Amino acid sequence: MGATARVLYTPEEIAKMGIRNFVNAGLKNVRNNDRYGFDEVFDELENRYQRSER
Repeated sequence: MGATARVLYTPEEIAKMGIRNFVNAGLKNVRNNDRYGFDEVFDELENRYQRSER
């Protein structure tokens, strides 16, 4: 029988993971030649920030 461990992350660690995921997704888009304009990227960042505040 295996034990279950619960991992708790600090808000800073969660923010770092979110930023890392966003950057990795952006790099994947560049590799796939899916480039976006500044306004689209800024709007997406703003939307993600607002969702995280809820």
